[in-house]
Amino acid sequence: MPAPTPGYVRNIIRRCFHEQIDKSPTKSQVDKIWVYFHNSCAYCGKLLNRSNKEGHVDHLVSASRGGANNISNRVLSCAKCNEKEKLDKDWKKYLKIKVADNSIRKERIIKIEQWIKTQGSEHLIVSEELLQKVDKLVPFLKN
Repeated sequence: MPAPTPGYVRNIIRRCFHEQIDKSPTKSQVDKIWVYFHNSCAYCGKLLNRSNKEGHVDHLVSASRGGANNISNRVLSCAKCNEKEKLDKDWKKYLKIKVADNSIRKERIIKIEQWIKTQGSEHLIVSEELLQKVDKLVPFLKN
């Protein structure tokens, strides 16, 4: 754990409040993500071994860009795609870079879009109103 500097502590407190407003997926929801994506990375298609903790539940719209924790904004990803390549990129733009074959890329886009639609696409972004509520809970959270 890093040193408990004021900035670090402020970030932890803000994350805790944020989690109360925009909850992370439950275990059963994570199970549903693994099943829907057939244990494969939604971006590159790599088969993932869940028992080895190879899969990540990635944000389509990154949290740093206001992406919600709702499962409609989450997909199964390999570590390479999630941690090293996609980062904060738009997921469709990332797929254009990642997948050269047009037909495979279209299949993956359709699969992800169907996932979003079936889970409720209105929850891809956390509203500014909710984020402002988090900031108002504890005034010292603002930098």
